[in-house]
Amino acid sequence: MDDRGKLFSKVAWIGVWTNGALSAAKVLVGLLFNSSAVLADGVDTGTDVFTSLVTLVSGKISSRPPDKTHPYGHERAEAIAAKIVSFIVFYAGASLLFASVKRIILHEHVQIQGVLPLLVTILSIAIKSWLFLYKYRVGKRLNSSVMIADALNMRNDILISGTVLLGVILSKIGLFWMDSIAALVVSVMIIRTAFSIFRETSYELMDGMRDLEIYREIFDAVESVKGVKNPHKVRVRQVGYKYFVDIDIEVDPSLTVQVGHDIATQVKRAIIARNDRIADVLVHVEPAGNVEQEPFGLDQEKMNSTNK
Repeated sequence: MDDRGKLFSKVAWIGVWTNGALSAAKVLVGLLFNSSAVLADGVDTGTDVFTSLVTLVSGKISSRPPDKTHPYGHERAEAIAAKIVSFIVFYAGASLLFASVKRIILHEHVQIQGVLPLLVTILSIAIKSWLFLYKYRVGKRLNSSVMIADALNMRNDILISGTVLLGVILSKIGLFWMDSIAALVVSVMIIRTAFSIFRETSYELMDGMRDLEIYREIFDAVESVKGVKNPHKVRVRQVGYKYFVDIDIEVDPSLTVQVGHDIATQVKRAIIARNDRIADVLVHVEPAGNVEQEPFGLDQEKMNSTNK
């Protein structure tokens, strides 16, 4: 396993054990003190254990080298894993939503006794804040969609636990129904997080690009190579933390094949030098003045129009 894989695995295991301990504590306290909000928070944290396990497995798969059945590598396993995470989170949120609504309709409200529900919720906020910062920084460093998705889930957990804390406090001062309301709010937050993760990972799985700045980097790189005309049909595919680029260029039609090949090689090297996430570039060489209908990819005119 390379250094990226080792760090990925380390962070995932930290998430598994930390969330596992937190989930067990909150579920136990929620049951003992009859707090639906604390219990809901515990179940949500329990889903984080599964998301960390999914992250761990996807990290091991994505670190595998390319092979004959996966010539682009296995990095897209992370996007698939993030999609799985969104379904797990949605299921947990929907289950809690139905339970909370039922409790509100049936007026199943009780006063929460003791300080333990408050203490475990405050502890959860502190630990989740650390987990969010840790996972987000590592996710950005590794350019990992599933790690960043997991980190954003931690950030939402902080808001969720804050809502739970407010509900527990209000319940203890006599507003018994606020615990159930807090649980309802928590469930809606969980579902919202699920949709957010699902939407974000769809871009990568559908070969979409939200950040078009990489196209600007590509065109700037091509302009630095002498003898290249009309770079067009540029397509960028994200595979995990890597980018694969396809580009058509035009050169003087009187040039030899060898010279055309040398220019294409210079273009490839110039593009890769612009962005360390670009793993490979496929350059197609055409004679200058070649006119074809190009339904795919971007040229500089299309690129400029997208910025307006």
